[in-house]
Amino acid sequence: MRSLDEVMWETIRTLQSHGYSVEKIVYPEDPRRRSIDIVASRSGGSPLLVKVVEDAASLQPREFRELRGCSLLLDAASLVVADRDGDTELDYMVAHERSGVYVVNTEGLEAALDNSVYVVKRQGNYYMRINGERLREERTRKGYSLGDLASLLSVSRRSVYMYEQEEVDVSLSTALKLMEIFGEEVFKPIPILGEKPEPRRHMLVRHGSPHGDVGKALEAIARAGGDAVETKRIPPDVVARIGADKMLIVIERKRERRLEKRVYEAAKVASRVLARVIAITRRSGASGLEEYGAQVYRSLEEFASEVESGEPGEAHERPIGNSS
Repeated sequence: MRSLDEVMWETIRTLQSHGYSVEKIVYPEDPRRRSIDIVASRSGGSPLLVKVVEDAASLQPREFRELRGCSLLLDAASLVVADRDGDTELDYMVAHERSGVYVVNTEGLEAALDNSVYVVKRQGNYYMRINGERLREERTRKGYSLGDLASLLSVSRRSVYMYEQEEVDVSLSTALKLMEIFGEEVFKPIPILGEKPEPRRHMLVRHGSPHGDVGKALEAIARAGGDAVETKRIPPDVVARIGADKMLIVIERKRERRLEKRVYEAAKVASRVLARVIAITRRSGASGLEEYGAQVYRSLEEFASEVESGEPGEAHERPIGNSS
């Protein structure tokens, strides 16, 4: 069984071999408390937020939700890379879906980057995706009516019609019957790094009942018509978006000694997802946080006033930190 470091570096090497620039996130220091370990981007593609773990079953639902929420707001794909999921050793041919996030091993990551994953596991069941146009062509070529094929598959005529009209994932038992009749050509890969994002539907997510500056930041974003998630396991305290303006908001905590570290790590994320870093600190004078590309506010009220006035700053595009 491989160590976490071995899985991590194999993941980084695989991403780099496919043209990604990679930032390794190291805050919080304990990897068991992080929901994002790697942020990667390449020209012409969506950024990628990756959590690396030995066993995906060790992750809690809130970690999947945080990863998924961040990916939706930042226009990024999200992925967990692991060697196993509980008692199941992950197979490179199968992606496991948990709370809208796919889980693959390092070989599965290679397959995902090559868009050659054909099987997904959801809630204990396996599925494959039908190529509707090809299915219709093959059905017609072989002389089957919709009813004929429905009878062979033990499904309704309407189901077969839907298979041919939409992108439909069917159970493995149905997929095997189709494969026996028409061959593998009637299936298409499942683009686990390129699925269309879900509508955000005003995503204001809180863990418990945040108060103080975190609560105020969430409320300010909501009043401005934006979306936000409170984050517990990545450098910023809030990930937010108003229109096209993506923000990673770092709020100074009482007697905090790691503000610079959190801003620096947030800037590494921002450099790959083209967001801006907001640092809210009550420190007087020059804070030095601007050196990391952060836009500094001296109070939450100052930040809220600008956000609600509809005059957000420009996203920083200067890469921060070193690529791994």
